[in-house]
Amino acid sequence: MVRKLVIAAAVSVAVLGSAARADPLLASNPQTFMDFFVAEGVSAQLTVDVAGDPLIEFLHEGEKKLLFFYDCVENRDCLAVQFFAGFKLDGPVSLEKLNDWNSGERRFTRAYRMEDDVARIEMDIATILDGISARDFRDLFNLWLDRQAEFGAFISG
Repeated sequence: MVRKLVIAAAVSVAVLGSAARADPLLASNPQTFMDFFVAEGVSAQLTVDVAGDPLIEFLHEGEKKLLFFYDCVENRDCLAVQFFAGFKLDGPVSLEKLNDWNSGERRFTRAYRMEDDVARIEMDIATILDGISARDFRDLFNLWLDRQAEFGAFISG
């Protein structure tokens, strides 16, 4: 009987320990995203954007990438994050090509071009109040990295 109690206690501690590691990522707490990147072995730095909202700059394959925080109240209590990348090419990308990207099977991302002819791609993730699990964010992070690479090849070809 004592052995069963010891095993049950050990299992309870293991479950509670894993629950602590399963805390959601919250845009209202940028450190949760920093902790995610550290756990994934991704070099990242928490800074602020031009509006004073949180911004995480991280490295992937030697290139700087950006994770913006949106729907913030006085530069805090944000409700969403956005992956962002810009691509400068030798010439402008046609609106028809960008529309082709946006109307295709590439859900969750959108592409556009600004006055400087830099093609941009974005992906928003709402964490609202309860957050997103690290597992789900990892899947979206990997989707973002794949889509960004696809977009680079798509607009170059």
